Amino acid sequence: MDKQNIPKFLKRLDVGNNGNTQTTGRKPRKKLYALMGSLIVIAVIVAAIVIPQGSGSPNELGLKYAVGEHMVYNITSISVAQQEGLLSLSGTPQTNNSTLSIDVLSFDGENYVLKQTMTTTLAGQSLTLPATINVSKTDYYKNLVNGAPDIFNNYTRDPTISAYLAQSSVKVDEVWTIPVNTGNASLGLTGSLILTFKGVEDIAVPAGTYKAFKIEISSSDLVVHADPDYLDAIHIATFDKATLSMSGTTYLEQGTCRLIKSDLIQEGMVQRGASIVSSSVKTEKILTEYVKN
Repeated sequence: MDKQNIPKFLKRLDVGNNGNTQTTGRKPRKKLYALMGSLIVIAVIVAAIVIPQGSGSPNELGLKYAVGEHMVYNITSISVAQQEGLLSLSGTPQTNNSTLSIDVLSFDGENYVLKQTMTTTLAGQSLTLPATINVSKTDYYKNLVNGAPDIFNNYTRDPTISAYLAQSSVKVDEVWTIPVNTGNASLGLTGSLILTFKGVEDIAVPAGTYKAFKIEISSSDLVVHADPDYLDAIHIATFDKATLSMSGTTYLEQGTCRLIKSDLIQEGMVQRGASIVSSSVKTEKILTEYVKN
């Protein structure tokens, strides 16, 4: 799975005074949150999607790129953590900026070949990651929730999700309620993610003004659960409660499902005794350049 899908707030939940990582004996909290992040990224979603009929004109679903297109996106992530209780702190926001360049090389009627180049700064050093990937017309769903765990991971194993994604259009006011049940009895995440498809709007971004349909994102009762014996066996401290919430919006160009703009806020909380660590990550992705040959 693409590393950019890792929920960044989980990387910030164990920060103590002056940005120093806090540990408890042989059970560093940093490991716990790293494990939680891995769980959410790789877990299989067991979902049954509830889809009301909706109203208004339908919006087509499916990527419609053109060979020779060149797209550039600016991706900004702002994260902050704060703790209440034993070691109180107010975290300093950390900002990361990346640039994603996409060139459409070819199309065989079903699949696109894309050249992608991600440029970011890590530890003060500029890092460029080029890649050539194959993308199906049906992969439009990857644009629905940007900056979050891949909620459609392994969707082909779930007939309900597969049937839904096979639909050719979605109506205005249609709502998808996706129950989330990842992991297992030892460590997992439960709750639901809600996507509401709204009307078409004119969206102005640095690359121009586009007609795009809006998708509102929210979540309900996302809770991390863990078996204390399992955590003890892998030398990770237990917690009393851990939750996650997500909210944001996505704009996809009408007729092509090209991502025009998206923003997502992930808010997490971990409680252990009198200590509560909360964290938030805001991710924004905007189309800054578009060239069609």
